[in-house]
Amino acid sequence: MKKSILLGILGLSLITVVGLALLVGAPKPVQYTWKAVVLDSSQNMVPGVYNDSDEFANVMVFIREYSGRAGVKTYRPVFWLEVLSPMQIDLRGIAVNSWGSNLDFNHCGFPEGGTFPSCWELFLNGSHPKDGYQRASFMHDGECFITREEADFTKMQFGETRVMNFNLVIQGQEIMGSCDQCNPTNYHQVDGDAQGWTKPGIGSPYDIYLTRIDENTWKVVVNTDFDNPDRQDRWSELFSWGADKIWESYCECVKEKVGKGNVLTKNIRQSSWARAHIAYEILFIRTPK
Repeated sequence: MKKSILLGILGLSLITVVGLALLVGAPKPVQYTWKAVVLDSSQNMVPGVYNDSDEFANVMVFIREYSGRAGVKTYRPVFWLEVLSPMQIDLRGIAVNSWGSNLDFNHCGFPEGGTFPSCWELFLNGSHPKDGYQRASFMHDGECFITREEADFTKMQFGETRVMNFNLVIQGQEIMGSCDQCNPTNYHQVDGDAQGWTKPGIGSPYDIYLTRIDENTWKVVVNTDFDNPDRQDRWSELFSWGADKIWESYCECVKEKVGKGNVLTKNIRQSSWARAHIAYEILFIRTPK
């Protein structure tokens, strides 16, 4: 199970990593295992240790390659912790501070139910992935660089700091899957995006950042309110893409008449969103194999 999910998520990124070992004339690279250590200083995540050797956890650190127009390639460093059911990771003390919903769609589609917007706190706080959910993913990626060398986190100096972004996924139903996996009323998927920025008054260079501790240790710090001023909604109530926030999604399929028959048309709904303070610190530690 772990291998199939991992292959589906990483795709081209794994090909990119393997390609590093095939560079002509390059010495055979050292292979590493990785573990993620959630620190006691984490305000909203319960401390714990997750190893990539665990059956139901993935700890992934790599450089992701993107191909743009005219074959132009760009690169980002990625530090990723993913927990697969039945293993769980605990979140705590998360309080929602702003929100919006589309009354035409189903919101609060979580196992705990509840009323909007308090249903968001009921869902976010606790163990993930909850029953009926598949995975909880905490991905952190850096700025986009035009060369692999610039993106290479192993070339960071000890104590050097880089701004990062945060992506959260708590997967329930497979909204990109077939119609029989859709559930408009429950197990709504949760996504979250926050782009790091230089936030005044937080005592750090950025609200989300990466720093190198020593030869084999990097620390990711997340201290976000999803409030990057360049990434806010243009509409306060309805969902809009590109803004920093957490949102719930579900899919539903409806029959539509086409010619003499009916076909199922799948629609993906973003029914509500919220912003909250989320703060934690994770060490990503590599060990030569």
